[in-house]
Amino acid sequence: MNISSIIIKASSENWEKKLKQINALPSTNVELEDQTKGIIIATIEAQNAQEEIQILKQINLIDGISSADMHLTYSENELKDCKMKAEEIAELIDEKPLEEMKYSGDVNNFLK
Repeated sequence: MNISSIIIKASSENWEKKLKQINALPSTNVELEDQTKGIIIATIEAQNAQEEIQILKQINLIDGISSADMHLTYSENELKDCKMKAEEIAELIDEKPLEEMKYSGDVNNFLK
Protein backbone atom coordinates (compact mmCIF):
# COMPACT_ATOMS: atom_id res chain seq x y z
CA MET A 1 0.00 0.00 0.00
CA ASN A 2 1.24 3.48 -0.92
CA ILE A 3 0.05 6.77 0.53
CA SER A 4 0.90 10.06 -1.17
CA SER A 5 0.11 13.70 -0.63
CA ILE A 6 -0.81 15.80 -3.66
CA ILE A 7 -0.54 19.58 -3.89
CA ILE A 8 -3.07 20.95 -6.35
CA LYS A 9 -3.22 24.49 -7.75
CA ALA A 10 -6.62 25.43 -9.16
CA SER A 11 -8.73 28.36 -10.24
CA SER A 12 -11.36 29.44 -7.72
CA GLU A 13 -14.25 29.15 -10.18
CA ASN A 14 -16.51 26.12 -9.61
CA TRP A 15 -14.49 25.28 -6.50
CA GLU A 16 -16.99 22.87 -4.95
CA LYS A 17 -17.30 21.01 -8.25
CA LYS A 18 -13.51 20.51 -8.36
CA LEU A 19 -13.49 19.21 -4.78
CA LYS A 20 -16.28 16.73 -5.62
CA GLN A 21 -14.46 15.55 -8.75
CA ILE A 22 -11.24 14.95 -6.82
CA ASN A 23 -13.04 13.13 -4.00
CA ALA A 24 -14.87 10.99 -6.59
CA LEU A 25 -11.60 9.53 -7.89
CA PRO A 26 -10.77 6.09 -6.48
CA SER A 27 -8.65 6.09 -3.31
CA THR A 28 -8.47 9.91 -3.30
CA ASN A 29 -9.51 12.33 -0.58
CA VAL A 30 -9.30 16.12 -0.22
CA GLU A 31 -7.69 16.80 3.17
CA LEU A 32 -7.28 20.60 3.11
CA GLU A 33 -8.35 23.34 0.75
CA ASP A 34 -8.16 27.10 0.49
CA GLN A 35 -10.26 28.62 -2.27
CA THR A 36 -8.81 32.12 -1.81
CA LYS A 37 -5.28 30.79 -2.44
CA GLY A 38 -6.38 28.22 -5.02
CA ILE A 39 -4.68 25.36 -3.18
CA ILE A 40 -5.98 21.87 -2.49
CA ILE A 41 -4.11 19.18 -0.56
CA ALA A 42 -5.31 15.65 -1.30
CA THR A 43 -4.14 12.16 -0.45
CA ILE A 44 -4.03 9.07 -2.62
CA GLU A 45 -3.97 5.62 -1.04
CA ALA A 46 -3.21 3.04 -3.72
CA GLN A 47 -1.81 -0.46 -4.15
CA ASN A 48 1.30 0.73 -6.02
CA ALA A 49 3.04 3.75 -7.54
CA GLN A 50 1.63 3.13 -11.01
CA GLU A 51 -1.92 3.37 -9.64
CA GLU A 52 -1.02 6.59 -7.82
CA ILE A 53 0.40 8.10 -11.00
CA GLN A 54 -2.75 7.20 -12.98
CA ILE A 55 -4.90 8.97 -10.38
CA LEU A 56 -2.55 11.96 -10.42
CA LYS A 57 -2.96 12.17 -14.21
CA GLN A 58 -6.76 12.14 -13.78
CA ILE A 59 -6.55 15.03 -11.29
CA ASN A 60 -4.51 17.04 -13.79
CA LEU A 61 -7.27 16.56 -16.40
CA ILE A 62 -9.97 18.19 -14.24
CA ASP A 63 -11.11 21.49 -15.73
CA GLY A 64 -9.59 24.43 -13.84
CA ILE A 65 -6.68 22.49 -12.35
CA SER A 66 -3.43 24.23 -13.33
CA SER A 67 -1.14 21.70 -11.63
CA ALA A 68 -1.26 18.64 -9.41
CA ASP A 69 2.03 17.32 -8.11
CA MET A 70 2.93 14.49 -5.78
CA HIS A 71 4.64 15.96 -2.75
CA LEU A 72 5.46 12.93 -0.60
CA THR A 73 4.87 9.23 -1.04
CA TYR A 74 5.26 6.40 1.43
CA SER A 75 5.38 2.73 0.58
CA GLU A 76 4.33 0.14 3.14
CA ASN A 77 6.98 -2.25 1.75
CA GLU A 78 9.78 0.22 2.46
CA LEU A 79 8.63 0.82 6.02
CA LYS A 80 7.98 -2.79 7.09
CA ASP A 81 11.66 -3.76 6.58
CA CYS A 82 12.91 -0.84 8.67
CA LYS A 83 14.62 -2.17 11.80
CA MET A 84 15.65 1.19 13.25
CA LYS A 85 13.89 3.09 15.99
CA ALA A 86 12.73 6.65 15.41
CA GLU A 87 15.41 8.00 17.77
CA GLU A 88 18.16 6.25 15.76
CA ILE A 89 16.80 7.64 12.51
CA ALA A 90 16.65 11.18 13.95
CA GLU A 91 20.25 10.87 15.15
CA LEU A 92 21.41 9.77 11.69
CA ILE A 93 19.58 12.69 10.10
CA ASP A 94 21.34 15.10 12.46
CA GLU A 95 24.80 13.60 11.89
CA LYS A 96 24.86 12.40 8.26
CA PRO A 97 25.90 14.91 5.57
CA LEU A 98 23.06 15.88 3.24
CA GLU A 99 25.01 14.73 0.16
CA GLU A 100 25.07 11.15 1.53
CA MET A 101 21.33 10.92 2.18
CA LYS A 102 19.07 9.09 -0.26
CA TYR A 103 15.41 10.13 -0.45
CA SER A 104 13.30 7.37 -1.99
CA GLY A 105 9.93 9.12 -1.68
CA ASP A 106 10.36 10.98 -4.98
CA VAL A 107 7.80 9.81 -7.54
CA ASN A 108 10.48 10.15 -10.25
CA ASN A 109 12.13 7.03 -8.80
CA PHE A 110 9.08 5.07 -9.98
CA LEU A 111 8.90 6.60 -13.47
CA LYS A 112 12.17 5.14 -14.77
